[in-house]
Amino acid sequence: MPPGSCGLSEGIHAVRLSPKRIAVAALAAASTALPFAVGILKNGLIEVLLLAPVAWFLVASRTDRAARILLLLVSVCLTATVCDLILRPVLGGQLHYSPMNQHQRRLPALPILGRWDAMVDFSGSVYGDLAAMSGDPMFREPREVEFRTDALGFRNDAVPKLVDLIVLGDSFAAGVGATQTATFSRVLEARHGLSVYNLSYPGGPYDQYLNFSLEVPKLSLVPGADLVWTLYTGNDLADDGGEIWDIEALPWRTGLSSALVEYRTFRNRSPLRQGWNALGSRWGGVSNQVIIRSLPDGRPVLFYGPQEVWGDRARAEVERHPNFAKLLTTFRSMKAATDRMGLRVTIVILPTKGEVYPWLFAPQSAHEAIGPSGFAEAVLGACEQVSLRCWDSKAFLQEEARRLFDASQELLWWRDDTHMNGLGHHAVASFVGKKIGRDEREQAGQPRR
Repeated sequence: MPPGSCGLSEGIHAVRLSPKRIAVAALAAASTALPFAVGILKNGLIEVLLLAPVAWFLVASRTDRAARILLLLVSVCLTATVCDLILRPVLGGQLHYSPMNQHQRRLPALPILGRWDAMVDFSGSVYGDLAAMSGDPMFREPREVEFRTDALGFRNDAVPKLVDLIVLGDSFAAGVGATQTATFSRVLEARHGLSVYNLSYPGGPYDQYLNFSLEVPKLSLVPGADLVWTLYTGNDLADDGGEIWDIEALPWRTGLSSALVEYRTFRNRSPLRQGWNALGSRWGGVSNQVIIRSLPDGRPVLFYGPQEVWGDRARAEVERHPNFAKLLTTFRSMKAATDRMGLRVTIVILPTKGEVYPWLFAPQSAHEAIGPSGFAEAVLGACEQVSLRCWDSKAFLQEEARRLFDASQELLWWRDDTHMNGLGHHAVASFVGKKIGRDEREQAGQPRR
């Protein structure tokens, strides 16, 4: 045995058996876990790195320097954790361009689906998703919006006692970027004297079918109620959806498994991490997925490349997509469910921003964008197979967009957003009102329900 090795071994052995040192190290290790526990840190590898000073403290022959570093580490971790908890109610709304992002959560019992927090009542300034994606404040088109949710977590002021019409769809139908009263569901309600329930939430057709199946049984429907289901050209087929259409066979969670979903929501809402991510987006510059065009007066208009490519795909390409067969199954399942409930179903295909403004997005090929997209043709064909009423709103919205711009230089879309503004929602309400026969019924003197 080398000289002195026995003493070294005894020293290390003594260090390991020191109750005081072990207790201090345990408390320090617990403090380093706090930023990870509240969501400031997402990567578990960082937590492993934070434990390195703790390990050094345990084996160091002289603890003074190790203790100072350990104290600094503990102070930083505790301060960050406390700040994160205190700032949640203060900074939450300021870290998001829209309250719809701030209040999203996964369903604890079925986390494949999302909801907004129940009973939200927000009023304030927001801007568009494309401006947020660009990271450049100069592209923002600020506007004041009101955003309210009901007890079920959908964008309604309340759950009505009786429902004449259900609106189902994604963020377009939910009215992301528009104030509550300007969404086409509320416009239909005011214009036709209907009781409208908006069941829309960001997600694909499969998610919408599940939301419909879960929530509509909780509503009281008038006989012959309408369902208006919107499909969006820009991303609905890009959504993989699921493999289970039987509600009872879905992967439901209970107990600890359900509680862990709520805990992940808590972690995801860390303001310090969200703020850091926002700075990263700002430093990253304009995303190459954001396409910038200019109006004749120089105002910038933003488009989202990954959505616009769907407007150019041929019908055959759409029908060959692996998710198209799932869409057909979703249609069949929805047809069966609505037939059992006695609902009149109308599917409305919504085009992308670039499809409505081809003269601005791609002026060199604007003449090719007049007819229906391949996505619309494929969906119309699928609806015919399943015996669902379906309409493509593209031509109507193109005409309305051109008329409006020629008259007032205004658009149906926010310039900084993939979503429509209030004028766009009013146009969709006009299209839907005609297609579900509300205008004709009222002109014929039928009473409003």
